[in-house]
Amino acid sequence: MRKKITLSVLLSCCLMLTGLTIAQGQSLKDATYVGAKQCRECHQDNYDGWKSTLHPYKFQKASPDVIVGDFSKNNTLRANNITTTMFRKGNDFFITTMDPDGKKEQTYKVDYVIGEFWKQQYVTTFPNGELRILPPMWIVKNQVWKDGSKLWKKKKIYQNSCSGCHNTGTQINYDKATNTYKTTWSDLGVACEACHGPGSVHVDADNDNKHDTIVNPAKIPDPRRAVMVCGSCHTRGSCCDGKYGYPKGYRPGGQLNFMFSEKPKLHPDDTSRVNRQEYIDWKKSGHAREGITCWDCHYTHRKGNANRYQTKLPGSKLCLSCHKVKNKGFHGIHSVNDCVGCHMPPIGKRATKGDVHSHQFRMISPKDTLDAGGLDKQPNSCNACHYHKKDSPTALLKVLERVKKSKKDRKTFN
Repeated sequence: MRKKITLSVLLSCCLMLTGLTIAQGQSLKDATYVGAKQCRECHQDNYDGWKSTLHPYKFQKASPDVIVGDFSKNNTLRANNITTTMFRKGNDFFITTMDPDGKKEQTYKVDYVIGEFWKQQYVTTFPNGELRILPPMWIVKNQVWKDGSKLWKKKKIYQNSCSGCHNTGTQINYDKATNTYKTTWSDLGVACEACHGPGSVHVDADNDNKHDTIVNPAKIPDPRRAVMVCGSCHTRGSCCDGKYGYPKGYRPGGQLNFMFSEKPKLHPDDTSRVNRQEYIDWKKSGHAREGITCWDCHYTHRKGNANRYQTKLPGSKLCLSCHKVKNKGFHGIHSVNDCVGCHMPPIGKRATKGDVHSHQFRMISPKDTLDAGGLDKQPNSCNACHYHKKDSPTALLKVLERVKKSKKDRKTFN
């Protein structure tokens, strides 16, 4: 029996997509941020699961509990003819380096940290309230310091370059007359309202209107618009005449592409060579064409199974839960059917080479490497695992061609 769809239901869906859902005389476009602790009062399980993911820890106040860089032993970095020193006094952390103008050495207090799982960067507060990312970054895998002074030398302000994605409910509060910042956030990291939109109207609504007063990306009918919620941060580019490094003013459920200009860093074959471009990759994939969204593969409110990526199943088991693959031809080369290794090769860089997987979900042939002029210009799926000197792109391409030829021969014979 078909369910009767009422005019009110249709109107509610349309308004949700435009960010104008009305409840108790309030408009979602006027909603304000309330913070994750307010969400926890009704959604304890989701809150606890979210705390087990990486999102809450994208930006934290500096403390001995969150600092992972070595500020006591391996605590110097020599780069660009500048020696930078990291040290600790009690529960406070400091970095001595050249000022952004390169004129004199100064000591800066570390007030906040960015990340802690792949790399960690350190943020200081200037007298006028500007937040600046200090030059040294700690590479977690290799346990070494690395120079990351690009933003420091360009005098990039964190509030304009980063805060829209590393924090939730950012209010920059810049006073042009005094050139001062009094920035606030509803949450330091990436919290509930970063994905569901500001929740004040939702909190105030009665139980009958709760569902109509908050955005649930998984219930947005258009997968293209739904994934824009993730894409608002998992992308790279600029907004608002280039002033902001994130889509300032975007809210979940809105149209991202009209307010943000993508400026990706790509390999010659159009795959991403750095982090924070999963959305850009996804749009070029078969998954995007078929409406497969981020949360079809990733958990959003809890830690993933057997890995740090919040995936619903570990490795290729996730792929094989949808794709049925016969152990023949190209898929017979590896008896373990390593879907991720071939179709999501680790060819990008976040902190160390190869710590970012491609999200175009296609196999990158050694031929692409040869056409581009070498592995330093274009990595491929095969050499992501076969890195011995005898496993050149040329040699691996010959293997693939032999497999392809033998497959054709079998078809002809049959």
